[in-house]
Amino acid sequence: VNNSFKLSVPDAMVGSMTQDRATGVFGKLGEAPKMIPVSLKMRTSRNLEKVYNFEVAKDDFLTPLLVNITVYNSIIANERTIGSSTIEISGEIKLKGNDPINIERRFGGSQASQYAAASFSTPIAALLQGRFDDLEIAGIDIDMRSDDDSRTAILDRIGINKTEVRAGEEIEIQAFVRSDSGKIFVQKIPVTIPADTPTGALNITLGDGNSVQAMSAATKFTPKNVGEFVEMLNGLKKNDRLYLQLQRVTKGAIIGASELPNLPPSVLATINSTRTVGGVEPTVQSLVFESEIPPADFLISGRQTIAIEVVN
Repeated sequence: VNNSFKLSVPDAMVGSMTQDRATGVFGKLGEAPKMIPVSLKMRTSRNLEKVYNFEVAKDDFLTPLLVNITVYNSIIANERTIGSSTIEISGEIKLKGNDPINIERRFGGSQASQYAAASFSTPIAALLQGRFDDLEIAGIDIDMRSDDDSRTAILDRIGINKTEVRAGEEIEIQAFVRSDSGKIFVQKIPVTIPADTPTGALNITLGDGNSVQAMSAATKFTPKNVGEFVEMLNGLKKNDRLYLQLQRVTKGAIIGASELPNLPPSVLATINSTRTVGGVEPTVQSLVFESEIPPADFLISGRQTIAIEVVN
C-alpha cells in the first residue's frame, strides 16, 4: 500500500529509453542502446567455478553504479553476506584506442565484498567524470577468487640493524607485523643503499600501497587525456602488499606527474619566479629508491618511518 512496484521479465529489445520523468518515460523504437559487455569469472570458497556474462548501460552516472551492483550481487549470490572473508580480484577495463586499465587487488575483513565491487566501479566513475572526448569503454573482464578466511594484519613497528651506513652498503630492516589474533611475526627485508646516495639524513618508509600512494606526486596530478589517465591508474600501488621507500630532504618540485628532486638553485629560481604563480608544487622529500615487497599471506596495512645517516 505504501510502496507500489511492478515485477517484469525482460524480452526482446524493441528500443531505447532516453528520458525518465516523474509522469512517464520517453524513448525511441528500433534504436539499440549503447551497452558495455562485462565478463565475470569467479572461483568460490567452495572451489566452484562461476561465469557471468552481462551488459550494463553506457551512461556517465549509471555505468559505475550498475557495475558496482552487478559485481557485488554476483559475490553475495555465491558467498555468505555476514562475516569476514578474503577476495582476490583482477582484470582489465578495455578502452578503444588506448591501453586497458589493469586491476589487481585483494581485500579482507567484513567489507571485502563491497571493496571488491568498488575496485572496478571507482576507476570507471573517475574515467567518465573526466569528460574525455576520445573515451570509449569497450568491455570489462573480471577474475575473482573468494575465501571464507580473513587474513589481515597491521604493521606494528620496524627496526634496522644499524643507524649509520655508507653508500652502496646493505642493511636489514625488520618488519614486526601483528595479526588480528595478536600474534607477532617478523619479516626481514634486506635493502642496499644506492651507491650515488650523498651523505646526510635518509628516511626509510615501509607501508602498504594505499598509505604510501597518499604521499605520491600522482595525487596532485590532473590528466589531460585518456592516455595520461590510464598511465596514472596503472601506476597506482597495490593495496595488498608493502612498499619500501628511501627518501631524503632536498629542494625540488612536482610538475604535472613528474617529481623533480634535488634541483640546482638556478632552476629553482626560474620555477619560483615572482612573475608567475601556480602549476608547480614545491617538495622537500625526494625519492631515492623504491621497492615493491612480494605479497604475504596476510593483508598488511599501516606505515612506519625510521631515519638513518649516510656517512663517508
